[in-house]
Amino acid sequence: MSHNGEMLLVEEYRNPRIRNLEYLPILDSEGFFTKKLPEPPKRCKENCKFWYDGLQPYERLYYHQTLNAVRKSARFRQSKLIPKDTLDFILQSNYNHSKETFPCKTDVYLQNETMGKKTFRVLRNQREIYVEPETILGHPIQIGGLKDKISPHSVKLIHSGHHSQMTNKGYSRQSGDGNIFHY
Repeated sequence: MSHNGEMLLVEEYRNPRIRNLEYLPILDSEGFFTKKLPEPPKRCKENCKFWYDGLQPYERLYYHQTLNAVRKSARFRQSKLIPKDTLDFILQSNYNHSKETFPCKTDVYLQNETMGKKTFRVLRNQREIYVEPETILGHPIQIGGLKDKISPHSVKLIHSGHHSQMTNKGYSRQSGDGNIFHY
């Protein structure tokens, strides 16, 4: 398995995705509904695990919405980020003309989603679950260690020496002969 594949597996382990078992896919990042889609009736009275329990096969097929069916529905309005033609599709691709000298013909059409990058588009009818990372040492890891920003113009950031501005507002004493100078 390649290094990139291993990184994807690690990323999926941190934020696992589970199959969306609802009748309606989650497309909040791609647009909005102008009207509600028809909801399935509750036919099951006891011990219902899923929305389709107690429905006939043709009813389950009618109420279950796929990603493509919702996107093409008149009740769904797509965001302006969705490409409308071939030019928009190519402009949103992962291809960078200045970095690649002799690209393949398919490189121009590769999208960020197919390269493993997270975008607004939904490729599968899945829900992502955020899992809080484990704290191995009993406390959260702090990267960097800086808690407050100090101005780079601060006197306290200057290297220590006898020409310091912290003594007598610009006056300093030479270590060799003891004379006082003002800078």
